[in-house]
Amino acid sequence: MGCTQSSNKYTEDGDLPLPPPRPPRKLKRDLMKREDQFKAIDEYALKTPRSAELSVTALSAHLVNGAKSDLERIRAFYRWITHNIRYDTRSDFHDRNIDTSGAAVLRMRSTVCIGYANLFAELCRECKIPVKIVSGYSKSFNYDPERVFTTRETPEHAWNAVYIHGNWQFVECTWGAGSIDERGAFIKNFSDFHFLTKPSHFIVTHFPYMDNDMSKSQPWQLLPNPLSLETFSKRLKGFSQMYVWNLKPISHPDGVVTFSRKLDLTIQYPSSYFFVVARLSKKMSTRNFDQYVLVENLSGNKIRIRVTPSEKGTYTLKLFGRTDPAIEELTALTNYVLKCEDVDSEVFAFPSHQGPFGSYHDYIEAGFHSSAGKKAFLLSKNGKVDFSIKTTKIVDAVAKLEHATKNLNLSDNYTLLEREKGQLHLKAKFPSKGYYKLSVFTKNENAETFSPRIAYLVFCGEDYPKSEPFPKTFPQTTQFECRLLSPATCEVKAHEQIQIRFSSPKIVQALLHETPMEKKGSVWEGKMKTSSPGERIRVSASDQKGSGYWRIYEFNVM
Repeated sequence: MGCTQSSNKYTEDGDLPLPPPRPPRKLKRDLMKREDQFKAIDEYALKTPRSAELSVTALSAHLVNGAKSDLERIRAFYRWITHNIRYDTRSDFHDRNIDTSGAAVLRMRSTVCIGYANLFAELCRECKIPVKIVSGYSKSFNYDPERVFTTRETPEHAWNAVYIHGNWQFVECTWGAGSIDERGAFIKNFSDFHFLTKPSHFIVTHFPYMDNDMSKSQPWQLLPNPLSLETFSKRLKGFSQMYVWNLKPISHPDGVVTFSRKLDLTIQYPSSYFFVVARLSKKMSTRNFDQYVLVENLSGNKIRIRVTPSEKGTYTLKLFGRTDPAIEELTALTNYVLKCEDVDSEVFAFPSHQGPFGSYHDYIEAGFHSSAGKKAFLLSKNGKVDFSIKTTKIVDAVAKLEHATKNLNLSDNYTLLEREKGQLHLKAKFPSKGYYKLSVFTKNENAETFSPRIAYLVFCGEDYPKSEPFPKTFPQTTQFECRLLSPATCEVKAHEQIQIRFSSPKIVQALLHETPMEKKGSVWEGKMKTSSPGERIRVSASDQKGSGYWRIYEFNVM
């Protein structure tokens, strides 16, 4: 199919005017019948021979020859340009007065935004496809959210609007070709997002302003209710994946947020799984402030990011995420600028944790009830918590406690995890005030390794220096479904009579040291007099008569 076979007759520089700019009735999702719709035309464009690249006319004729519609024609133009034209990052580009016509860009294979837009427009005009070069302001790679755009500035960016199937659509070849890294180097990285971008997404980063005429420029936003330049300046800039995943900053739509003491940002997501990581840094500081950010899952497919800085100042909050639990790589979503004007007199850091507290994506498959981990925040009473977790099958589990800023002695057992049919019982003690991360791990199927399934955030408001750890437990403690009744601490006094009591539905024999323990109902009891400090008192048990004993508890004589 040749260029002359197109039924469109409008061109920007032709005798007939372009169709007036109006919001599109059909969006990209309406035009695409299947996900791989452009696979064939993309491959065709990428295999263009050098002999077809000697002129804009020849290139257009070749690309159109492999297309079946205007949609495929402009896709071929977009794919060829984004693959073959590099962005010229040299700061003196305009000072050198370099030609940015389509022919020059085709010859040099390097240009800036206006060159990308010119080449795309000229390819479209060869086929009589209506096309517009739009200029205006953009939130590019070096964008500062605190920048305020004004019409006193000269518009610095250009892109295209193209008319197909009775609708104007955006095409951004410059950003579709790649991006600029922190060193100012061009990184080639094809982006499908910038082809037929939804106007409500496009306006977040692109604001049309041509011929110093706002009234004539605003219709080229292709929105039913155009934004003002002031609103555009304030609006949060999200990276492309934020819009691909349809994430919505429902609490704070602006990129710069001023607050005192505490800030809660809420983001809504449509998928069944969404994982977010937040990073907080302070301007003019090398200190890490990540532990003053908390990510929480809320009901209704919402995530809350709570920020409680320990110092006043200006911060950058970077959000990263993923929607597929099988993919470890995180994608940049957006950057907020936060201005904290006041802080609390005492600020507690949050424990280090990737993503929201609560249940992990595979906790149900691991054997937990769907209700497990829904209440991710716990408040300790008298330096303790004691609660149950429903399970749907027998799980081999362990617990781990971490303080946000202090190192707990791993030999100190500040958690006690017990199992019985249909649930786990978890107890924990907190020797110091502050936030803790209380994690539950379960054994992976067909492996000897353990993986986290639930992470609780616990706050303790007081110091409890006399808080004594629990007795040491062993794998058989949970396998035998033991529940410790007394004593609840690992330390017992020297030269005193003590009684140890626990219950278990599976144990048939138990020993306190070498002395058999007595079973009363479902409770095992044993008494002894402790000896000198430093002695270890061991409780062993067996679930079969005549078989070996397994250690289930160990106490220290003090």
